[in-house]
Amino acid sequence: MSVIADKEYQNTTINAADETVYVMKNPLTVVGIGPGGKEYLTFAALAAIEKAEVLIGGQRNLDLFAYLCKETFIIKNNLQDMLDFIKKKDDCNFTVTVLASGDPGIFGILNFLRRHFPPESLLVLPGISSIQLACSRLALPWHDAVLTSTHGRDYRHLINTVRTNKKVIALTNPNSSPSDLARLLIAEGIDKRVVYLCRNLSYPDEQISMFSLEELADLEVTQYSNNVMVILDDA
Repeated sequence: MSVIADKEYQNTTINAADETVYVMKNPLTVVGIGPGGKEYLTFAALAAIEKAEVLIGGQRNLDLFAYLCKETFIIKNNLQDMLDFIKKKDDCNFTVTVLASGDPGIFGILNFLRRHFPPESLLVLPGISSIQLACSRLALPWHDAVLTSTHGRDYRHLINTVRTNKKVIALTNPNSSPSDLARLLIAEGIDKRVVYLCRNLSYPDEQISMFSLEELADLEVTQYSNNVMVILDDA
């Protein structure tokens, strides 16, 4: 990937290796806003959000900052429209901030943005991820954990990851409940595991429960928006 950084070429679209890179006039700020509760928002994140002229994010994230009365763009299934909107606002010299749940770099929107903007066009402010909060609630070190997500991925990846690792932390897919995943693991011959199911972390209805895979498979667990499975080898 090549990047043209000279001011003469600012705001230029560059094609390289079948990718399109857009160099911003003003850095696009990508802010991790934490797991949801405002008490987990960093001072740096809040300062960037207050300074921004335009906020981009999911409806729930934008609702947290509705009191600021900023211009907004709601992310749905419209990422190309979002890119066009960012470029249009950059042409007009607006400061734009993208709100990312948790930390932008942990199964977040940063992966998508890096395919369309060079590093020098992005100012990334980290946030507390739901994975970090789940491990904190459990007083569980996670330097040796394997992180995975079922969002947009083949479940075979989760099966192989759990089979070959003693500590796995998975973000679940809204289209597949933790109970479904437990049944899938059991069907693949994986059963000696303890699962901590951490749901709606940082919200008033936060719940953390411990199950065996068999117990979890027998339940129909409501899918919360902020769902983390901590899967530990009990052997």
